[in-house]
Amino acid sequence: MIEKKHAKLVLIAHDVEPLELIIWMPALCRKLGVPYAIVKNKGRLGTFVNAKKTSCVCLTDVRPEDQTEFDKLLESVKISYNERFSDLRKHWGGLKASHKTMEKARKRKEKAAKK
Repeated sequence: MIEKKHAKLVLIAHDVEPLELIIWMPALCRKLGVPYAIVKNKGRLGTFVNAKKTSCVCLTDVRPEDQTEFDKLLESVKISYNERFSDLRKHWGGLKASHKTMEKARKRKEKAAKK
């Protein structure tokens, strides 16, 4: 559904075991521009679809009378998950030396200044 771009919203449970079942889903949703959200419990997600537990739900169609509420939900999901991804990514390095490296460089300079 996600790959064919039929999905309007994807809900993913956070407590799925093994994690390999759903770990790729947020990346696929970001790549294809499908809004996604991570929900608290697979049991809660299961009650949404009248099942005991489920790992993910893909919403493809919404009743016309619920469309305005769904649009509000989509907007909040896009702000909370999709648009914040670049802010939440961990940036490694950043051309800053660690405290330990800076201390070693300071000691080298002091040693060179004594000579």
